[in-house]
Amino acid sequence: MNFLIVEDDNIQLTGLKYIIEEEYADAVVNTASTYNDAITIIDSFDIDIFLLDIDLGGGKTGLDVCGYLRRIPKYSDTPVIFITDITVPNLDVINKYHCQYYFSKPYDRIDVVGGINSVLTQPDDQTSRIRVKDIQGILFHISMDEIIYVCASGHHKHIFTSDGDFIVTNPTFESILQDAGDASLVRCHKSYYFNPNYIQSYDRSNSLIKLKLTQESIPVGRKYKTIIETYQEYR
Repeated sequence: MNFLIVEDDNIQLTGLKYIIEEEYADAVVNTASTYNDAITIIDSFDIDIFLLDIDLGGGKTGLDVCGYLRRIPKYSDTPVIFITDITVPNLDVINKYHCQYYFSKPYDRIDVVGGINSVLTQPDDQTSRIRVKDIQGILFHISMDEIIYVCASGHHKHIFTSDGDFIVTNPTFESILQDAGDASLVRCHKSYYFNPNYIQSYDRSNSLIKLKLTQESIPVGRKYKTIIETYQEYR
């Protein structure tokens, strides 16, 4: 199992390497202290787990490292653990880079091992997730259950989820849904799909659906009214 630790503090880098090698007999631990060193390793080896310090002491950060690796298809799902100085990090940033776990400094052996074990035991089944690419070219996955609605926004698609919203470059709604293999989202307008689980109310007079967890109401096109009204509880 190949690890890559990216950490600019040599003491912490050495400590993390020691913990991982002691806890995981099959671990091969690669280390880097700068963005450029990390990119060289990413391009040269197959890495199974990344541990990335967000603050690398100036210049490019661990977020930049993660952005780079997420643009590589083979690393679109590879576990990433962020290490941060912030006790409560920005969860929008964590979600944007499809990070599976994070722990804050100062940390101990329990934090490190707990984080690694957590990402190792996460299910591999991606059937309920869709693969998308944001406008920066970063590949990531979104759970179908978390999607509230999707709308067209020019040449891009805007996906609103319970964890935040994302602008993606998939060219059509059909391409967004192709990987999902289910009917979790329902079309209600030429520019909108929505998740019926998030319906709060349906205004038939004004042809608007009010959705939970958002202040938005989305339109219902004339040709889709019959479909929407099949959801008896919202008539």
